[in-house]
Amino acid sequence: MQVVMKEELSDLLRAIADDLDIPNHMYEDAVVKYADVGEWLAQEDSELAKFDPDIFPQGSFRLGTMVRPINDSDEYDIDLVCHLKIKKENTTQQELKDRVGKRLEARQDIKKILKPSRRCWILDYPEPFHMDILPVIPNVERLPNGILLTDTELRRWQFSNPIDYAEWFKEQMKVVLLEKRAAYAKRYQMSIEDVPEYEVKTPLQRVVQILKRHRDVYFQNDPGNRPVSIIITTLAARAYRNQPNLYEALVSVATTMHEYIEKRDDGKWWVQNPVDEGENFADKWNEYPKRREAFFNWLEQVRDDFVSASQTESLIKSAAALSPALGRNAVSRAAASLGIQTNALTTKSATASAPQVPALGSTAHCIAPVWPISLQYQVSIKGSVHPGSPKSKVKWPLTQRPVPRNVWLRFEAKTSVPEPYQVRWQVVNTGQDAYLADGLRGDEFEESNGATKHIRWEATEYRGTHWIEAFIIRNGVCVARSQPFKVRIRG
Repeated sequence: MQVVMKEELSDLLRAIADDLDIPNHMYEDAVVKYADVGEWLAQEDSELAKFDPDIFPQGSFRLGTMVRPINDSDEYDIDLVCHLKIKKENTTQQELKDRVGKRLEARQDIKKILKPSRRCWILDYPEPFHMDILPVIPNVERLPNGILLTDTELRRWQFSNPIDYAEWFKEQMKVVLLEKRAAYAKRYQMSIEDVPEYEVKTPLQRVVQILKRHRDVYFQNDPGNRPVSIIITTLAARAYRNQPNLYEALVSVATTMHEYIEKRDDGKWWVQNPVDEGENFADKWNEYPKRREAFFNWLEQVRDDFVSASQTESLIKSAAALSPALGRNAVSRAAASLGIQTNALTTKSATASAPQVPALGSTAHCIAPVWPISLQYQVSIKGSVHPGSPKSKVKWPLTQRPVPRNVWLRFEAKTSVPEPYQVRWQVVNTGQDAYLADGLRGDEFEESNGATKHIRWEATEYRGTHWIEAFIIRNGVCVARSQPFKVRIRG
């Protein structure tokens, strides 16, 4: 009997992990929205401004290990931190929560979707995700990144360090991560430092996603004993050895991750926080022994399921073997993406496909260049996306993938023309949205508006397909003209 090849099984597992992941367009929408909330909290007229508020993600959204809910109609849960520079002795937990809530309620569109919970504020967006905003303050005993957060009863401060944990997690996969980031940077002609983290997935991140989905299915009828994600993520990261093959990484991690669980001399079970030796992620196991037993039983099932999937005669049978463990719909969609048709009912989730963008509309309003044309040199355009404002740090490269409305785009003209010269830009909007708003452009050639004469900033406003061109003018003659750089804006 010929068994399925590990490379083929890795492809299937990669497709499953991709299906489980939050779609890129939804990730971008979330980044845009929390950047907007962060700016609102920090505005000069805000009572929070003096505390230098900063919103940043934590948990699986930050680590790149988010998993689609088992029920495709359920929402993604995105965890955010709202960091305020307030000393512990100058506030109570209730006061801290109320400060943030008061500012959020002061903007009507935010107030409409704002819901309180015990520890945080929930923003319930129309999109299939909601955001939990947790107010925190610095932990002076764990500077610079340690934080103090509220407990469920708003009485005892809890400590955490999502930034350092995320850096530790990246360190566990740094070899493969650097290789993938370098390849991405080369493809899009950018620096490795500017590569958006969500665009690059390592085997470790996919292993964690697959393990979490297996857990969700396995404990569907026993949620009380369901292992928490931080234990799975920590043990998987400790066991990972930078294997590039996803199947080999998954089997290796599942086989060895139990070795990083301690039973200490006092009889207590420990899964140590790698960035705080005093914190035990498995503390509840000592209080509820059934949770520990359930974890080891589940881990044994993980090993059996994935070993069995590799001992089939074909990838179709491997997919069928994995369906009960990872969910029929997810496995079927992944198999279909590889051209493998299974007998399972394949459903396409509304969150999985990117929104459609209208094609290029009429360009009759676009004028021709106003200079004599003598193309002797080259000029090209590189673009990037900046949520919030032109000063925002979060960005990703501008490609042909649609971008959301209400973000900033940075265009940079790269040219071989010798100095002196001027750069002019023609921005052409098309489509019904721009037309109805009297926002069609293309009847003028504009100067740069960035830090140098090669930079042009534009905000996305109208749904549709648009373009921008760069013209290099020397001695009154257009000596270089870029190709139209198309920008597709979704609703």
